[in-house]
Amino acid sequence: MKEIKFILGFFLLGGAMYAQETAPNYLLYRYNMNILNPAYAGVSEDSEIGLGFRKQASDFDDSATTQYASFSMPLKKNLGIGASLVNDKVFITKETSVVVDVSYKLQMDAVTNLYLGLKAGGAFHNIDYNSLGVNDPLFSSNASTFSPQMGVGAYLKGERYFINVSSPNLILSEIESPKLDNTGAIISESVEEKFHVYVGGGYTFKINENIDLTPSVFSRFVSNEDMLLDVSAVADFSNKIEAGLTYRVDTSIIGSVMLKVVKKTSFGYAYESVTSDYSVVSTGTHEFVVRFVW
Repeated sequence: MKEIKFILGFFLLGGAMYAQETAPNYLLYRYNMNILNPAYAGVSEDSEIGLGFRKQASDFDDSATTQYASFSMPLKKNLGIGASLVNDKVFITKETSVVVDVSYKLQMDAVTNLYLGLKAGGAFHNIDYNSLGVNDPLFSSNASTFSPQMGVGAYLKGERYFINVSSPNLILSEIESPKLDNTGAIISESVEEKFHVYVGGGYTFKINENIDLTPSVFSRFVSNEDMLLDVSAVADFSNKIEAGLTYRVDTSIIGSVMLKVVKKTSFGYAYESVTSDYSVVSTGTHEFVVRFVW
């Protein structure tokens, strides 16, 4: 039984290191967009704080979790600022990133603005080898590294449409990763973080006085990986309740709801049901968010 647990754990570790090479797949990203796109800082006329928690449900105790916090607000002279903190943990690996955002607004016409943004900060990476309980010199001590981050983004906002393009990290650092060689022995090597580009857009239709419907697409391009594409539709009922459905192509289906019943505060929940082969080890993902606006 111990051998089986170790084998399962090691494959989870392999998935963990892949996760550290790539960014988390948020479900409610539209409510914390400046985490992915620095140009979004200051897009709203209000100041915003978002707190979120994401947990991937599985049959294992050490399933993936992500906690995040974001802040953005507009300033004078067409400037906007923001900041975000993301703590991502998968099995024995943890990454904590802290970044700040600055955006500048260019007014294209009476109802259209183009926002350009810069992101700067860094990430702390930690691998808790000791928790494996393996008698191997390679795993006798934990590994901790720091990598700088710098990103760019653009956000075009019209009266009823939006388009965004971003790359949150242009500096690709190397991270230590345990691997199995051809003989089954454990070795250690370095892997490079993967380059990410996010592209998306949407349009809001006025169904009637009480209902707005916003279909949108959002894609993630990662170097040497298949594109991740979300096709979504979100209905807003009297600016009190938002209900959304997303098809993550060839991967999953996501349902979400956002309640605006408390003044200046919104509560959101999303659930992802996996449709790919990964459903063998994952029973879905839950994500919660609380958003404050003032």
